[in-house]
Amino acid sequence: MHPPTAHPQLRLFALALCALGVGGCGGGAPLLHPAHVLPPGKVTLGAGLSGRPVLAALPSAPGTDKALAESVLQDRTVAPAVAPWVGGRVGIAGSNEAGLTYSGRSVRLDGRHAFTLTKSVALSMGLGGEMILSGRPNGDEGGSVLGGGLDVPLLIGWKSTGELYSGWIGPRAGISWVRGTYPTVELNKPTTLAGEHVRVGMVAGLRLGFRHVHVALEIGGDWHAVSGRLGATDISFNQFSLTPAGALILGF
Repeated sequence: MHPPTAHPQLRLFALALCALGVGGCGGGAPLLHPAHVLPPGKVTLGAGLSGRPVLAALPSAPGTDKALAESVLQDRTVAPAVAPWVGGRVGIAGSNEAGLTYSGRSVRLDGRHAFTLTKSVALSMGLGGEMILSGRPNGDEGGSVLGGGLDVPLLIGWKSTGELYSGWIGPRAGISWVRGTYPTVELNKPTTLAGEHVRVGMVAGLRLGFRHVHVALEIGGDWHAVSGRLGATDISFNQFSLTPAGALILGF
């Protein structure tokens, strides 16, 4: 008898996980799922990468205390970086779906409901809760930052017969906050940090594949309004960012 071999889909998924060595601690939290929900009991697992470049400079002149505070808060809220993305979803009776994703610095749990508009078009409404795990800034001792948030995506999408391809587009808005301490030059006296982050944007994606293996690509654009405080310095700025992402998705 020959020893059992690994399922080819699981081997593909393992290779995708190995590719996640280029991690960061930002990169946004892409959806990477279509508007249509999974049938009850069906499960998908995915792994990939996301990024978040910002397209507007911080307002304060470099080298000032305010510029430093803005940079620190930008890293903890907008979080421009490249990061791994790993997620799983399960279909629930009644045209519902739940998902759990990890994206470099956060864990997101969400649920959504889909409305069938035509045989190939659906509208989905979701609500996601996020735990932000910024941890110790720059690996230095004496500081830690945690946070949380909510986001609401509204997607309309279409799919082909046999689900060889599907596409989706729609608005997505969210609010989050961070609290903690950030190390100063005197590490024995970390500085308090607090920030609020409101974002509004659009997301569009495409998924291609056959049977149980698909590739998902997505791009998001968001307007960010950030306010907060680092020590005694008040901070407030706006930025625009893009969030490109891609993943290998396996269905079971």
